[in-house]
Amino acid sequence: MRTWQKILIGIAIAAICVYVLAICMMSNTRHHQGSCSRISVIVSDSTERRFVSAEEIHKYIASTTLNPIGKPTADVDCHNIELYVASHPMLEWAECDLTLDGALRIIVGQRIPVLRVMTADANYYVDRQRKQMPVRATTAAYVPIVTGRVSKRMATEELFDFVEWLSENPFWAAQIEQINVTPRYEIELTPRVGTGKILLGKLDEHYPERLDRLYQLYTKSFKQHGWKQYREIDLRYEGQIVCR
Repeated sequence: MRTWQKILIGIAIAAICVYVLAICMMSNTRHHQGSCSRISVIVSDSTERRFVSAEEIHKYIASTTLNPIGKPTADVDCHNIELYVASHPMLEWAECDLTLDGALRIIVGQRIPVLRVMTADANYYVDRQRKQMPVRATTAAYVPIVTGRVSKRMATEELFDFVEWLSENPFWAAQIEQINVTPRYEIELTPRVGTGKILLGKLDEHYPERLDRLYQLYTKSFKQHGWKQYREIDLRYEGQIVCR
């Protein structure tokens, strides 16, 4: 390569670097001299669940002193806005930053329920972080419903583990609609098909074996005759299935 070509390439590279640096300086100047013109909220998983809307987040911020509209961008507290938005009872996380045109951009993710507890004294979801989550009348999540004698500790520990186990098994995830905890802390399952109940017993280390026995019976016998005719299917006895 000739010397003059190398010089031209060097000049071009230097010009690009100066241009990029100038753009960055202009951006910083705009951030410091301009004011926040608007709030842009993106609900990242809005197609999957609808516990919260962008409009609600707008109002959630507008009702506080953190509202950035009209403030110099240098005074907009993105960190505390992010923490405040993430504290919304229906949100799992939030990210906040300022765009070049002076807008506050907020991206949020909603909490994901795993089960719903419905008793005489309580009505709430448990999300995937094993935390209690409020129920809203305007929206619903299609997750297993837990009734009966269930405490918050049980809902976030062994029952949570059990529902996760069910969800990882395509057959049982499709079959089980409701989980009831009896006064003896035994589990009764209500399938989506039929009116009978499955008496599972205690949530100990043996419940996968019990449900596997029922699955084998279902695929070999119930698949032909169905289980709608049975009022109860009892799995509590070792090595047996008692159908009533």
